[in-house]
Amino acid sequence: MDGAYFGIFIDTLVILTAAVIGVSVAERLKLGPIIGYLAAGLIVGPAFLDLIRDVHAPQALAELGIVFLLFTVGLELPMERLRQLPRGMFVLGAAQVLATTALLSAICLWLGLDFPASVAIGAALSLSSTAIVLRLLSERRELHSRFGRGALGILMTQDLAVGPLLVLIPALRGTPLAMAEAVGLSVIKAAVVTMLILGIGRFALRPLMNAVAATHRSEIFAALTLLIVLTAAAMTHWAGLSMAFGALLAGMLLADTAYRHQVAAEIEPFRGLLLGLFFMTVGMLLQTELLPRQWLEILLILVGFLLLKGIVIFLLCWRLFLAPAGSMRLGLLLAQGGEFAFVLFALSGREELLSPTLQQELTIVVVLSMMATPLLALAGERLAPGLARRTEVPDDALPRVPGGIEDHVIIAGFGRIGAAVADRMTRAGVPWVAADSDPNNVNRARRAGLAVYYGDASRIEVMEALGLADAKAMVIAINDAEKAVQLVALVHYVLPEMLILSRAFDDEHAAELRKAGAALTVPEPSSIGDTMAESLLAALAPSAQPGQPHPLAQRLESP
Repeated sequence: MDGAYFGIFIDTLVILTAAVIGVSVAERLKLGPIIGYLAAGLIVGPAFLDLIRDVHAPQALAELGIVFLLFTVGLELPMERLRQLPRGMFVLGAAQVLATTALLSAICLWLGLDFPASVAIGAALSLSSTAIVLRLLSERRELHSRFGRGALGILMTQDLAVGPLLVLIPALRGTPLAMAEAVGLSVIKAAVVTMLILGIGRFALRPLMNAVAATHRSEIFAALTLLIVLTAAAMTHWAGLSMAFGALLAGMLLADTAYRHQVAAEIEPFRGLLLGLFFMTVGMLLQTELLPRQWLEILLILVGFLLLKGIVIFLLCWRLFLAPAGSMRLGLLLAQGGEFAFVLFALSGREELLSPTLQQELTIVVVLSMMATPLLALAGERLAPGLARRTEVPDDALPRVPGGIEDHVIIAGFGRIGAAVADRMTRAGVPWVAADSDPNNVNRARRAGLAVYYGDASRIEVMEALGLADAKAMVIAINDAEKAVQLVALVHYVLPEMLILSRAFDDEHAAELRKAGAALTVPEPSSIGDTMAESLLAALAPSAQPGQPHPLAQRLESP
């Protein structure tokens, strides 16, 4: 083995050893694997022990970790489920990118930077870390909750914005017309390649998977999976988008096939190893020789950046999507800089928009913000319950439903699914009341004359205020998987005879709900509202005659 290859071999041994030790220690300290990988990279990199001969050598390989992460996320997002996502999520993501870019650019201009440098910095820092955030959401099983969908909407929009930004930064030295033409061409290419991937995949992917599966050769199946991921990533990269977005599209296509679970199993070893390598290379990028000289400036930039971006996300989510507690959590979770900021900073440096010193300072700020993300996410989880108690369900503002209601159905959560269940109950003549923590949902329902009340549907005292003791059945349609299990267990413990029907996010969640006491569960993806309503009506049907209103029917008094 010659010297060059032996050097790569030694670097590989160092990286693997550091990863094993770093993650093991982080797990022991309950800090999570991300902190372990980042710390391991920081220690073996140039900042401390300087054990890696070429820090940039593993970066190209590490970027594939993001590609495979987005692919596995796509496997959990069939096209049917994506069509059910609120369009407001993408409006929220676009508003976040534009607002953060504008505010950060304005601050940079005020500090004395020129216009091209200010826009480049604002655009790069407007992006969050897809790899870190999705890993945290997956570990907490919140990817399919309303909170997780909000994060996913923002992250997907940011990934879409990477392509136009890669075209915009070199054009910043030109005229406004040249900038507009460059970005417009990038958007057109992105739309064409997206339709191309989805179109070809829909017609060619299933027969190809069938043919390879028929060989019964697992190594060929794994090779085909890698080929699909990397081909889609290469196509979007050619169009000026991120490779990760192409992988996401490929995952979404495979999610609609019968092979999604086998594909996920084949890709998991590659994804975990490469994603860990990505986090380690991020830690290696931290050049600490600037810290003693510029520590105050770096600290001020870091704190100001996290505060401004977190506040922007909090305000937008609060006004457009989530309650205050969830908005605060999302603001803290997405406040960091993202992996694509490194790409945009490098491009800005090559275009001479940023000085080498400023580029390195901003790189340190992004790395530190990424390392702080698990701690910020933990702070959000700890602070959210207190904020929710003060802003969402005050003790003196529990729902006050009309007296005399009994044998009714309680609907916990009045989003898309809860509203569909309520509509079917109304048409069947079954009385119902509902609670939801989103004031926008409640206000719309109240204007329509519906018996929907403001309150945290996961709290037992709210359910008791809705007449839980006199209810005939309960439908749980909240967006938090863990809270749904807790609410089922609590209601079943208090009222073991209560008929409980709950929405489930997947088969594993459905099993947990049934174990907790739910009589009926409806896993996604399906027409959940209709299916839940049909299941409930079937369970109540013995006392009803076909074609006649349900004997439980009675008109609710207007509150």
